[in-house]
Amino acid sequence: MKQNHDSGTGRAAAGVVLLALLMLSANAQAQQTAEAAVDNGTDPTKFSTAAFATYEYLDLHHGVQSGTLRLNYLTPLGQDKDYSLRLRAPVVMNDAFGRKSHALGDVSLMLQHVFGLTRQQAFVWQAELSFNTAARPELGAGKHVLSPTLIYARFLEGGAIFAPAIKQSLSLGGDSNRARVNATVFDFYYVPKLADSRNLITIDPALSFDWESKKRFGSLAITAGRVIGPMFGGNGIISIKPTVFAGGDRPGKWGVELGFKVLGF
Repeated sequence: MKQNHDSGTGRAAAGVVLLALLMLSANAQAQQTAEAAVDNGTDPTKFSTAAFATYEYLDLHHGVQSGTLRLNYLTPLGQDKDYSLRLRAPVVMNDAFGRKSHALGDVSLMLQHVFGLTRQQAFVWQAELSFNTAARPELGAGKHVLSPTLIYARFLEGGAIFAPAIKQSLSLGGDSNRARVNATVFDFYYVPKLADSRNLITIDPALSFDWESKKRFGSLAITAGRVIGPMFGGNGIISIKPTVFAGGDRPGKWGVELGFKVLGF
């Protein structure tokens, strides 16, 4: 009887140990899943509340330099969060006329909508309206500008995202002495899948065509960033984005942008 009792006790102890191991394994898997679910803001089909600021320096032609602080606020709309509204206010410096002080540029509103979402793909349309609010002529287009954009997002095997887009910008009035705006940009946005979703990289080649001035050029921007942890009720993200320009009509040589974002608060 004692042997049977000891055997039963041993089986019970083994069962407790096995249950504990299973619970630890499940907890570890849950933690890994939670880490994998970190939103780093690179998916163009996912709208989250965000407040972010970027500062971009551009080395333009003939020794001209520009710097732009962009202040942004984005909020999802609708029960399914398939719409979003973004407000952007730029504070700009352009020393083309020898003035190196920053002042307000062209403020804009953008409405976005994601549709046709499946496990393999989705579409996003954007409608951005920029207002002629620049404090000085060199800090804005001098026109109200409407920029509709269509994005096709493809979710690739392994977790990468390829999201080419076409953006058309057209002026809708403003200063009659300023040139009209009529430009098209073909963008080829790519997000590789990284082992740690707290890290982010985006690769963004683009082709730009200005139909008014009959100029065209290419550009390549690469963004690298890191989710640095909980902050202000969301996740804080820092990033750096260098850009280079190519082609005889390019507006400048290179640029670099630093960014800070609070996402999902």
